[in-house]
Amino acid sequence: MASQSIQKVIVIGASGSVGPHIVEALLANDFVVSVLTRTSSSRIFPPNVKVHRTDYSPSSLLEAFEGQHAVVSTIATIHTHQQISIIDAAISAGVKHFIPSEFGIDTSSKTIGEVIPGAIGKHETVDYLRSKEYLGVSWTAICVGAFFDWAFQYPGLMGWDLSGRKATIYDGGETKYEATNVKQIGHAVAASLSADHLEDTKNKYIYVNSFTTTQNEVLAELERLTASKFEVTHQKTEDLHSIGIAMLKEDKGTVSRGGGDYTSGLVETITSVIYGYGRLNEFSNTQGLWNSKLNLPKETIEETLERVVVKLA
Repeated sequence: MASQSIQKVIVIGASGSVGPHIVEALLANDFVVSVLTRTSSSRIFPPNVKVHRTDYSPSSLLEAFEGQHAVVSTIATIHTHQQISIIDAAISAGVKHFIPSEFGIDTSSKTIGEVIPGAIGKHETVDYLRSKEYLGVSWTAICVGAFFDWAFQYPGLMGWDLSGRKATIYDGGETKYEATNVKQIGHAVAASLSADHLEDTKNKYIYVNSFTTTQNEVLAELERLTASKFEVTHQKTEDLHSIGIAMLKEDKGTVSRGGGDYTSGLVETITSVIYGYGRLNEFSNTQGLWNSKLNLPKETIEETLERVVVKLA
């Protein structure tokens, strides 16, 4: 793959929270972009993006992947186990590079199944890709931490209620965590697929962010920008994690993709990990960042929150 370049890229889940920004970044960097969407979807995409509609059967996937050089998956965490059959179809179609749905905390850890049971599918997907490298497919797993600017549009998510001027602060608010704006995720995907970086990033986990911050830093900046004093509630990540795990469990006490209040439980466990539980979101310190290597834009909390407040407050 080192002697070849990626030109044609198909994005799965291009209408989700991060998919549109990946499509935008790929187009801006002169990739030929297609999207894969369900046959029932009515989502409209840019005219220069080819749309492949699928029922996710092997034949429809094979047809969509024919001629593609790379696949970028942004499938939701609860569905990442479905990527195994997608990878098989991509390999059969001759796709040479696969970016699985990561775009969160560091799931390379062997403890991920204990910390966030719902994210085990991400770890298993990379293991499966590793097992298929001998067939000529390479991969890149991109970890970004928290979706920073995106979260503020949903009151209460990740502890922030901007319109209500409320915040839930975990473990005192001084834990440093990795935060990434959604457009930066698109930049990272496009950069990793570029001819300049493809060889360096293949068959690796790579780690990027917009900045490393703390909840107290974010709170102080929000209060400054809104000229408001937020109503603050304090909670422990350990307690939040326990609540999330309880939501994930069925009556039998086993964690299941279909058991309990799964989506809410997943959100609670992920939030606890974002803010320090399990130590899987401090990779600027433990793994090192790829921002400079990939020539990613430099971003600041101040500029980001000013934009968020203007839009939502």
